[in-house]
Amino acid sequence: MKRVGSRRVWSVRDVTGALARRLEDIPSLWVEAEVHNLRGQRGQVYFTLRDEHQVDASMNAVVFDRLPAPPRDGSLVHAYGRVEFWAERTQLRMRVERIELAGEGLLVAQMEALRAVLDREGLLAEGRKRRLPLLPRRVGLVTSATGAARDDVLRNLWERFPDGDVVLVDVPVQGDAAAPAIVRALRRLAEIPDVDVVIVTRGGGALEDLMAFNSEEVCRAVAACRAPVVSAVGHERDVTLCDLVADLRVSTPTAAARAVVPDARELAGRLEALELGLIRGLVRARGQAEARLEQRSPGLAAALRAVGTRAESRVATAGDRLAPALARHAERAAAGVHGHEDRMRRAVAVHAREAGVRLSAAAAMLDALGPQRTLARGYAIVRDAATTRPLVDAAALTAGGDVTIQMRDGSAQARITEVQG
Repeated sequence: MKRVGSRRVWSVRDVTGALARRLEDIPSLWVEAEVHNLRGQRGQVYFTLRDEHQVDASMNAVVFDRLPAPPRDGSLVHAYGRVEFWAERTQLRMRVERIELAGEGLLVAQMEALRAVLDREGLLAEGRKRRLPLLPRRVGLVTSATGAARDDVLRNLWERFPDGDVVLVDVPVQGDAAAPAIVRALRRLAEIPDVDVVIVTRGGGALEDLMAFNSEEVCRAVAACRAPVVSAVGHERDVTLCDLVADLRVSTPTAAARAVVPDARELAGRLEALELGLIRGLVRARGQAEARLEQRSPGLAAALRAVGTRAESRVATAGDRLAPALARHAERAAAGVHGHEDRMRRAVAVHAREAGVRLSAAAAMLDALGPQRTLARGYAIVRDAATTRPLVDAAALTAGGDVTIQMRDGSAQARITEVQG
């Protein structure tokens, strides 16, 4: 500085030097700003820290590369270091020693770290996710009792299935108390035996508002829940870790209601169509069975007649062979007794009569054993409807099985309703 008359005149060097000396008195400090224009050069990483104003900054490249969550262009950070003034170029710079993500960037980094852990443990794998039941007995709902998400779920659920039963557990859906409350709600619903599916939901919001659904404790509670879990957190663009761990992720509370219960009218139509199909199938099966039975009846009757004829023939043949044998026996007996001819004759006659009686009884028995005689006496032959095999033991019958009952003058179809041993 010099004097020119009454003036004090400063050189540019004097000015920049004074500024540099003033800045030397400022200690290291933390700055919150966005990172922009990241670039590396000669062992340094250069970037701009910007809010309404901006300042150039640099950081050792080795230290930068070792950061657990390096910032990207646009990341909000907290940067720690000294502000320096480069007097020769009249340039203000900050030499950064530490840098940490802040705001959403920090939250995203925390989410990514937890996501990697859950992925390694297999909790995000599609193979572990369970199918939802077609018609749940009760639906568990975890959300705020005063939120729009609750109204959306209940309105759409009862529009589709008016008889739907819902167990609502009221929880805070943001803030420090939200995550522990959601975990308790999931455990409580898992203890109710007839809760077959659980919906976890809330409306949209900033990432910070959704962080309860990105917490490790909530993710693990969802994975451990006995019933399948449907997650509907935020809007379409919002994807939380709870969504990824859940058995099904949907974009809205309305979609969650549609996912867990069928449309009652559509279900009734499907059941009616199935009933008609079943009736048509039964009618067709009955017609086919009757046709098969009609085809087989003549053959069965002929077979029974043939069995009866063969039996009668065997009885007649046996009688023819037995009569000469008895006559020869009588002659030998008469020749051997001489003096006892009368007594022997009487004995032979008695014996012949007894033999004739036995022969008649045998013939009658053979005749009685014939199938036609059995049917004529009022008995019936029970056969398997499919194989026509005679069923002689109760153990061969099964409840619900079809049988054919052959009687003296026709046959009938029947179904076994109960078997008594």
